[in-house]
Amino acid sequence: MTKSLRNTRLPPIPSGPVSGEALTQILTQWQTLILAAQDVRNDSNDFAGAMYQDAAGKVVLGADARLTGRTSSSLPTVLARVGDNGRASTQQFLPQVSAGNVLSMQDTGPVTAEATAGPGNAEITIASHSIQYGFGVVTYNAGTIAGLDPDTNYYVYADDPEYAGGAVTYLATTNRQTVTASNGRYFVGAVRTTVALTTATINAATSTNPVQFTTSAAHGWNTGNTVDFASLPGNFGTAFNTGTFTITVNGATTFTVAIDGSAFAAYTSGGTVTRSSVSSVGGNGGGGGWVQDAFLVQF
Repeated sequence: MTKSLRNTRLPPIPSGPVSGEALTQILTQWQTLILAAQDVRNDSNDFAGAMYQDAAGKVVLGADARLTGRTSSSLPTVLARVGDNGRASTQQFLPQVSAGNVLSMQDTGPVTAEATAGPGNAEITIASHSIQYGFGVVTYNAGTIAGLDPDTNYYVYADDPEYAGGAVTYLATTNRQTVTASNGRYFVGAVRTTVALTTATINAATSTNPVQFTTSAAHGWNTGNTVDFASLPGNFGTAFNTGTFTITVNGATTFTVAIDGSAFAAYTSGGTVTRSSVSSVGGNGGGGGWVQDAFLVQF
C-alpha cells in the first residue's frame, strides 16, 4: 500500500496504440493506488493520524486533524471541552467573565475597606477565599489595593482567564463596566471606601437639647457621620469625651448631637472632635455579586 499520492508514481500509459485489455490493467492499478491512499481502513493512507477506521468500523478523527486556519491545536484538543451533545461539558469552556456570573459562588465576601486622614489614603483589603464552579473549586490569595479615594464606590476584579487562582493582582475601578471589559476577568466584589479620618477644633458648644457644636473651620462632614470627642471641658467632657456619637449637620461649621445638654454648665474653651472611620464590608463577587447589594455604606 502506498503512503501518499504526492510521492507515488502511477504506472504510465505507453505511447502509441494500446489494447483495451492493457488500458484496463493500467487504469485498475491507478484506481487501486488512489483508493488505497484515501481508504481510512489503510493505516498508511493519506489521512493517517487525522482520519482512520476504528475497530467498530467507524470513521474517527485523529489527533492530527486540524481546523482550517489553526496550526497549534488539534481538533480533539479544541473539542475536548465539548460534550457528545454538542454543548460545553465544563465551565472552563467559557471565558472567565461569563462563568463568573450566576454559574459560580464565593465561599465568603472577601472585600473590606477603610480610610485614614486625607485624600488617596483609602485601602481595600481582599481576604483569601475560594469560588465554587461546576468543575471544582478555585482558591485565591489575599491582597490589598492602596492609594484609593475615601467615601467612593469601587468594583474589585482580577484577570484570571485560565481559572488558575492563587496570587492574582487585584484591581479596583469606579466604572462597573470595566469588570466585564475583558473575557478573562473575575469579579471579586464591590465596596464603598469609608470617609476620611479628620479632626476639627471645637470653639463653641450650647447647653441645649440637642447640643450644638461649632468648629473653628468648615468640617466638611455629613449628617449620619460618627465622631469622637476629646478634651472637652466640664459637663461636656463628662458627656462626650467617652464614646462615639452620630451627628446631624446644620451648617458648614456646626452640627448637633442628640444629647440633652440643657442642664450643662456653660462651655468655656477647648476640645477636639474627630470623624470616625470604620471598616466597611463589601458585597460578594462571583455569581452572588450581581444579585445582592454591592455596597454597605459606612460613614
